[in-house]
Amino acid sequence: MDTYTNMQHPILILVRGLPGSGKSYLAAALQKTIGEEACVMLDPDGIDYESQEYKDHVTAQLAEGVDPALHAYRFSRAQAYQGIEDHKIVIWNQPFTNLEIFQKMVERLETHATENHTTLPMLVVEVEVNPEVAKQRVAARKAQGGHGPSDGRFGRFVDEYYSFASEGYNVISVRGEDDTAATVAAIMDRVAALATQS
Repeated sequence: MDTYTNMQHPILILVRGLPGSGKSYLAAALQKTIGEEACVMLDPDGIDYESQEYKDHVTAQLAEGVDPALHAYRFSRAQAYQGIEDHKIVIWNQPFTNLEIFQKMVERLETHATENHTTLPMLVVEVEVNPEVAKQRVAARKAQGGHGPSDGRFGRFVDEYYSFASEGYNVISVRGEDDTAATVAAIMDRVAALATQS
C-alpha cells in the first residue's frame, strides 16, 4: 500500500502470544497487506544464523564482550533501529511473556526514535488461542522438523502469559483461530489511525 511507503514517522507493531497461536502467520499476512517495502519484519525464529550478516554481527558483539544469549535480540534490535530511522512499519513477532524485558525493549526503541527526532506510535497485537490448540500446533510443527519449545518451556509460557492492556499499552486482542483476512482488516484499521498521528 502506498499509504505506508512515505510516512512522517515509523510505527511499531508488536505481535505477541503463545507459541502455536498463529503469530507468525498473522505477522506475514500483515507484512503482505502493508507491503514488504514499507516493513521491517523481525522474528528470532526467522533469523538466518548462517548468513554472513549475522556472523559479522556475532563477531562484533563478541569483540564488545556481549553475552551470546543477547546476540539474536541485538541483531533484531539493530534492524528495528534502522526501520525507525527509515520511517517504516516495524513488525516484531515474539511471545513477549516477560513484562520487564518487554518494557525495556520498548523504551530503547522509543529512545532511538526520540534521538532521531521522530515519534514511534505503537500497537500491541495479542494473539489469543486455547493453550491446548497451541500445544497441538507446536507438536505438529516440530514433527515436521520445525521449531518449537519443549513441553516444560511451553508450560512456563502459558503460566506467565497475560494481556498487557492493563499495563497501559495500546492493545488489540485477536483470536488465532479466526479468519485471517478479517483479523488483518481489524488490525489495519488501528494501524491506519497510527499512521495519521502527528
